[in-house]
Amino acid sequence: MSNCKKVFSLLITFALVLSLTACFTGPLKYTSNIYEHTTVVNQGTVIPDVIPTNSQVPTTNAPVVEPSQNTETTAPSQESTTADVPEHTTAAQTADPSSWTTVEILEFVTDAVTKTKAYTSQVTVNHQESFTANVTKAPGGAMIKNIANGIIEGFIKPTDEVLTFKGGKTTTDEGELPLLLPKRGAFTLTKDGVANATAKKNGDNVVVKITLVKEMGTLTSIPSHHAASVGYLDIADVDLMGVKLSYLNITYTGTTAEFVINPNGYVVNADYSIPVHIACEGSAMGFNAEIECEGVQGEKWKINW
Repeated sequence: MSNCKKVFSLLITFALVLSLTACFTGPLKYTSNIYEHTTVVNQGTVIPDVIPTNSQVPTTNAPVVEPSQNTETTAPSQESTTADVPEHTTAAQTADPSSWTTVEILEFVTDAVTKTKAYTSQVTVNHQESFTANVTKAPGGAMIKNIANGIIEGFIKPTDEVLTFKGGKTTTDEGELPLLLPKRGAFTLTKDGVANATAKKNGDNVVVKITLVKEMGTLTSIPSHHAASVGYLDIADVDLMGVKLSYLNITYTGTTAEFVINPNGYVVNADYSIPVHIACEGSAMGFNAEIECEGVQGEKWKINW
């Protein structure tokens, strides 16, 4: 896998170390991917001021309708070197999805992502990753920001790879990767995590686009809606080269996930865009530094059924 999954740690550590010591003393050591951590998804701060005026997000007292428990969530069991997609067409695919409610869209997507992640036969995936980053605040002014951005640009390269999945998983040099995000756990996004959701027909397929609510994660809490749908940053086991963080606020400012779902209810394409604003304060060798940066993580999955 590419360095994109290490980028947030690079942003924090490089910028802090450069700001505090005015030199880069050695390579970072990473102990895991940045995305996700096995944590109960019940924390995090939702920031409501970015919810559009036409948002369908309910009030805090409104009931959240969970996806139907009768939807098919198991994959075909026949083994082959290509995907044995069922020949039936779901009832939902025959209807006009443009009039679906947010709850109906989530039921449809939850079923499709769950079935796709659970697929037991072999399937190949064209997987692309990219990350753009820019340090916007650092002690020392423009010089430190430029040095930090130069180092980050040198390390972070887009990747384009073909992965083979068996039983919904593949093994990479950074560990096990599931078919589609989130990396750990099921897709369990609920209506209160959605700022906007649309669905439309495209030939025989249905295209669904979901925009998540603005949400913040910290050193002690996770963004629960992002954890339930696309993943989140976790630096609990990343070596920060002796830098001690006093606070870390990661604001997810407008994440979108677009899915193309075929007539059999399986995901054909998934396109994730995750813009973030990172603000942190760290200390080392008796000095403190505040850092801010902007970035956008992108992932594209094309599943070759």
